[in-house]
Amino acid sequence: MSGDLTSETIALVDTNLLVAVGGPSNSKYRALREYVRQRGVVLKVPRRVERELSTMHYADRVDRAVEEGWAERIDPPSPTDPDAVNAMDYVRREIADRTEKDEHEVEKADTALAGLAVEYLKRTDRPVAVLTDDRVAARGIERGTARSDCEGSVSVFTREDLLGGSDDDLRIL
Repeated sequence: MSGDLTSETIALVDTNLLVAVGGPSNSKYRALREYVRQRGVVLKVPRRVERELSTMHYADRVDRAVEEGWAERIDPPSPTDPDAVNAMDYVRREIADRTEKDEHEVEKADTALAGLAVEYLKRTDRPVAVLTDDRVAARGIERGTARSDCEGSVSVFTREDLLGGSDDDLRIL
């Protein structure tokens, strides 16, 4: 993790982070909402993440955040962008190797986040961050996006970075 989230940051959010902070009535969810609002950050929720949350019956977390204006839904990365595809492939292999899973069992949202991050790096000079609760995915995304020929880098914030050592307070560094 490096840097901080600001109003300039393109902040991509993973499924597991939205699961970890709980629903709209949870104090962690409310703290995350206040943090991003105070800094003018709008979390970008890939449609793949929203689908995963829907299968867990947690879609209300995204719906509420979008209604309140601190999140927006975004489309998946382009399957024709070679840098995005390479980053996604790298992340899939890295996660499969580190977790001893078959590559086809790796969560699609994790790989999509790497592809989206690369696409944003190519389209803008704004900082790009990925927020996740998965250390293995975080490492893969950092490495996979660093391998691209894009200018800039991706900051990856894990739940530990966001929540610190406490389960009660949300603290984003």
